[in-house]
Amino acid sequence: MTTQRVLVTGACGFVGSHFIDQLLLHSGYAVRGMDLPEADSSFLNSEAKFMTGDLCKPETLGPIVTGVDVIVHVASLFRYSASWEDLYAVNVEGTKHLCKAAVEAGVSKLLLISSAGVYGVPTALPVSEEDPVNPSNAYEQSKLEQEQIALQMCTQNQLNLTILRPAPIYGPRNRYGIGTILRMVALGQLPIISKNLDTLVPLVHITDVVGASLHLLSIPTALGEIYNVVDDSTYRKYELFSHMAPLLNAKIYYSRFPLLPRWLLHALASWAEWKARNLTHKPPKIERATIDLMFHDYQYSNTKLKATGYQLTYPDSKLGLEETVAWYKKSHWFEP
Repeated sequence: MTTQRVLVTGACGFVGSHFIDQLLLHSGYAVRGMDLPEADSSFLNSEAKFMTGDLCKPETLGPIVTGVDVIVHVASLFRYSASWEDLYAVNVEGTKHLCKAAVEAGVSKLLLISSAGVYGVPTALPVSEEDPVNPSNAYEQSKLEQEQIALQMCTQNQLNLTILRPAPIYGPRNRYGIGTILRMVALGQLPIISKNLDTLVPLVHITDVVGASLHLLSIPTALGEIYNVVDDSTYRKYELFSHMAPLLNAKIYYSRFPLLPRWLLHALASWAEWKARNLTHKPPKIERATIDLMFHDYQYSNTKLKATGYQLTYPDSKLGLEETVAWYKKSHWFEP
């Protein structure tokens, strides 16, 4: 069997480190990881060859992509409150630099981990890959433009491309997004579930993001295609919170009345973002984009992915979240 040489960008992060782990379990892959020199390598598997580089510094990318057959492009600035300039520099220009280096090095395939957020607020449910895209915040816009620059460069240079659009990803090692919310519940910072949370929430376990990616890399018909990656659940936010509360040793109270109007939540989030940028220099606890996500139903179709023969490892979010909470507890993530 021919060994494929695979590069994973963002190798030290939540998603990237899981890709590294799973690739190393397969004898058919020689695995290389890339991340920033200052990246926290706590979760990086020592069996992978690791090289430091910066998407914003194209001169660092040549040696990293040389000799690689496939690139799994995970690296991205994922922070809703980040400036557009930073989001564009990393997610769009950085991807352009990576594609250029890949073409020059003779890489054959690029698998891009994008986001289902590019669809924006759905006008009909569930959202399929054929539905229009309409990003509703700067991060989502940067991911859409990331897709567009990758499609443009790969088409022009005959570099095979497959794009994945995962729903919000959860699982062990996740400390932003779902992980932040679970931590707040565990610490008693979200004691009341209100009417504001009576909306559909789509999720996908990190195991299925990686599993679907490796599955699609092995299928010639996946080249040039875009796939949603999401589990089969159709839970509302209050259902999941109510289910998770006992596991988090948290008391949750349900109210049928909205606790705070949307404009006030926006104001609080704006203050948190300003404070984070100018005073604490730490990620804000709440962000305006997150507030917006509370007020809309989101549901994505995984029919196209399943039609390729992929079977979800975690079709039900509740099971995956239970295992994830156990990992958080073991890792002391819920401690103040």
